Formats: sequence, structure tokens, C-alpha cells
Amino acid sequence: MERKTLTLSTDIPGVFEARQERSIRIRDGYIEAGLDALNRMRLSELRVSDLARSCNCSVGSFYTRFESKQAYLRVLKAAAMSACDLEIDARVSEDMLRALGPERGLEALVDLMADIFSGRFRGLLRETLLRILEPDDPWAPMRASARRIIGNYHAALGDAFPHLGAEEARLRLSFCFQIVVGVLQNDLVNDYHVFSTRDRSVRAALKRNVLAYMSG
Repeated sequence: MERKTLTLSTDIPGVFEARQERSIRIRDGYIEAGLDALNRMRLSELRVSDLARSCNCSVGSFYTRFESKQAYLRVLKAAAMSACDLEIDARVSEDMLRALGPERGLEALVDLMADIFSGRFRGLLRETLLRILEPDDPWAPMRASARRIIGNYHAALGDAFPHLGAEEARLRLSFCFQIVVGVLQNDLVNDYHVFSTRDRSVRAALKRNVLAYMSG
């Protein structure tokens, strides 16, 4: 996924609003640095002093923008979800899926999710997944995006499998998403299986399986 200008809500708890261009640039620099760092380490291992050094800033500049590391994690997640939602709209909108048709539409689902889970947000997703049992439900934004994707597939391709019927097709489309995300989530924390996102083999295997499942 290519890097785009960050679009963030102004009401993220513990994140102080940046108004001036320089302040926004520093905030965004911290966000990019954090996303990169989480691909190498857990949040608990990430030191604010190292983040500040990588951004050529002072430690104080971090705390004038983020109340704590937990607030910082919230803004990283918000930035990631904003970028992912743009990808969803560009690649698997209802109109796009109707144009692609059932086979290419299913392949687009695998490619989208594999790109998200193996790209620049991989470390953030792993950090969030490992916190999934925490009381504030850190996976909730990802779940909301998942429902939007599934809704697009139901609307665009629910009647594209006449051998199944609309109700069965929508049920199977939902399970295709569950299969894809389940495999990719497992790969986040157990990257030792036969197929991997590292060499794209998991992508090809998922495509074969969801296409076979929807054609049966």
C-alpha cells in the first residue's frame, strides 16, 4: 500500500490537536516512525527517546502531541484505519466489484487483505491483535472495516453465483472473508507455516481455496 497524506480525527483520546503546518508535520513524522518501529518490535519495547531521535525531535515534542504511549497507539491505529478505508473504497467498492465480476472480485479480496496484513501496518496489526482481549476492544475498528467489506461483497456479488442462490452465496462470501482473515491473522503471530505472506504463496493458496469454495 502506497503512503498517502494522513487524515485523522481530531477527537482521539489523549492525542492533542495539531493545527500549524509544522506541528502537523512533526505529528505525522512520529506516526510514520511508530508504524515502521512496530514492524520490528512490540510497543512495550519502543522507547519515546528513540522515537524522538529518529524524528530529529526532543522527547518533549512527543508529549506535547501524545499524552502517553497508549494514546500514541490509538493515533497509529486511527492513521492505519484511515489509509485502509481508502484502499477499501478504491479496490473493493460495490461499483468496482460489479465491474470485476465474481472471480476477479474474490481475487481482489485476497489481494487487498494480504496487502494490508503484509504491508506497512503489519506490526501495528500484530500489536493490536495481541491486545484483543483488553477491555477497550482494540480490534473494534478493524471489525468495523471488515463489516463494510463484507457488505460490499454481499451487495455487489450476492447474486453472481446462480448455482448457489443469493442467501447461500452471501453466507459463503462471508465465510470466504473469514477464511482469508483467519489465515492472515495466524500468519501475523505464527509465521512458520507452509504458505507465507513473505513469499506471496499464502496469497495464491487463498485464491485457489475461495474460488473453489464459491464454485462448488
